[in-house]
Amino acid sequence: MIKVLFGLLFIVIGAGLGFTFIEDSGYVLLVWHNTSVEMSLVLAIILSIMLLVSVLVLLEILLGTLGLRALLQRWLMLRRYQQSQRYFSQGMAMLTLENYASAEKLFVRSAQTATDSLPAYLAAVQASQAQQATQRAEDYLNLINDKKHHLTVHITRIKLWLATGQWEAAAARLKSIYPHYKKERVISQLLLETLVKLQAWSDLLEWLPILSKVPTETLPQQALLQAAYLNSFEFIAKTTGRVDKIHAFGQLQNFWQQVPRHYQRDTDVVLSYVQTLISIACYDESARICYRVLSEQWHNGLVTLYGRILHSEPEIALEQAKQWLVLHPQSPALLLTLGRLSMQCHQWQAAKGYFEQSLVLHKNPETFAEFVRLLQHSNDPEAGHYLIAGLNQLLKQPLPALPLP
Repeated sequence: MIKVLFGLLFIVIGAGLGFTFIEDSGYVLLVWHNTSVEMSLVLAIILSIMLLVSVLVLLEILLGTLGLRALLQRWLMLRRYQQSQRYFSQGMAMLTLENYASAEKLFVRSAQTATDSLPAYLAAVQASQAQQATQRAEDYLNLINDKKHHLTVHITRIKLWLATGQWEAAAARLKSIYPHYKKERVISQLLLETLVKLQAWSDLLEWLPILSKVPTETLPQQALLQAAYLNSFEFIAKTTGRVDKIHAFGQLQNFWQQVPRHYQRDTDVVLSYVQTLISIACYDESARICYRVLSEQWHNGLVTLYGRILHSEPEIALEQAKQWLVLHPQSPALLLTLGRLSMQCHQWQAAKGYFEQSLVLHKNPETFAEFVRLLQHSNDPEAGHYLIAGLNQLLKQPLPALPLP
């Protein structure tokens, strides 16, 4: 509609000028020193247009022949680049000062003049996110249209969703893009983190064998993976063990076989698996795994679990544990386990000796509790003494010196 109005306006103006020229065409007088030239207005306009066209043609020839056009373009690009960098630097300064509104404006200006707008728009997303303007952050990501930046945009958008609690949307997007970016470690880590946060254990059982193939580099990533395995083991035990523990054991074994080899050797992952096996009374399998792993690498947690297992042949387990004592004579956890295995073999005096040695090395409340239980059932008067000593280990401050009867 506006174009039509402008067209009509130009027609009216042109018609008016045409009638004016018909009635009185006028003239133009050019004077230079003692020389003067007089011509009609129409001729002057025609000559002016021809002169302008000639200048433009000559300029075009010069720019193309002498390479001035390329030089001009390089100069303009350099000017835009410097301007973009100046805006970006100012924006980073504002971002550091937590002046997020000003930083966002400067980043947008930088993106509008930059040859590659990705860094500026990502910084604008960060500034708008700090102002809790999630929709503006999404809009900036939508402005990044270059296909080579698709992965970067996906990751930034997913992290934005995670920061704003949109876990379900993040999980759905990660699952959809994983087949295209399965070699990218960050995608696997984000998907694992999202599923653990959602406590989507059934989905995790499907994805964990796939995601765990990606090696972890940081301690938080390792802790996240260990938590995922622990919760997966517990989920299988709780959902299937209620009906049939044999079926639960079969499910756990099938899932364990899908775990990559390097994680089957990870002592923390093995610890979680063995704990789950003990919870459903699969003692023989848990004992076998503990013995295999401990024969290769030492782990106090697994040693302690080895003592909690109700062995079908405790005498053999006790002899195996005594072999470890040669290599680890100062291990309080091993001495606690030896005491428990001795109790399973009804070797009460040996059990007391192991508990006492363990307490000398480390005053552990669990060892105190086990030792006191044995002493009480043996009607040993020292039970009360060790009970108080064990309770004192749970206190942050010692008991005050009060009068006693």
